[in-house]
Amino acid sequence: MKSKDSMTNPDFQKLISLVLNDLTIRRTMLENREQEVNQQMSSLEKDAELEQLDDQIQQIQADFDHYREFKDPEFDFSATKYFQGPSMGLPRHP
Repeated sequence: MKSKDSMTNPDFQKLISLVLNDLTIRRTMLENREQEVNQQMSSLEKDAELEQLDDQIQQIQADFDHYREFKDPEFDFSATKYFQGPSMGLPRHP
């Protein structure tokens, strides 16, 4: 296993960008689930699941805030372009 010190700054910034993108997606999915629960479940089931979802969202937000502190605002990286590029086997979009 390599140490984190052997990682270049651009690699580190790319990693941070990907982590932030992943956490954003996870938070959105949990928020969507919260909306579903609010609309579908009885109140007893709803309260328990909403509390669990809220705990998960708060943890994801805490991780996001922590990792965002490492992001260099000057580093130019687009997760959207990265995931739509040929490296992922997908056609490149403008």
